[in-house]
Amino acid sequence: LCSSATAPTNCDMPADSELSTLLNRRQAINDALGEGRDVQPQFKNVTRSVYAEFHEFSRRQIKEYEFTFNKYDEGRDGYLDLQELKRMMEKLGAPQTHLGLKAMIKEVDEDDDNRISFREFLLIFRKAK
Repeated sequence: LCSSATAPTNCDMPADSELSTLLNRRQAINDALGEGRDVQPQFKNVTRSVYAEFHEFSRRQIKEYEFTFNKYDEGRDGYLDLQELKRMMEKLGAPQTHLGLKAMIKEVDEDDDNRISFREFLLIFRKAK
């Protein structure tokens, strides 16, 4: 058991521990990006947490979004670039202008790589609600 006389520990504050883990992971990603390294292979398990992060979506919805994302990720690199996003929007019956697509990417592109990861793809749906 944890004692209240001691400094807070993981068992006292599980949310703080989880936040600390997330912040450390984000810092590692930022460090890797700053050094010009590819972070994708190191952080593949980040996808696991989309269920927790996007709690407003059911697991079924997230799986459907993932299926759609993977269907249009023609390069199989884990990202949708401008052309892949354009084709997806056209096939889904919601064509966008070039500038509209660029604005859509810019709005959710947290790492400024001009393409959309699956997590960023989910942000589009979050912002649309």
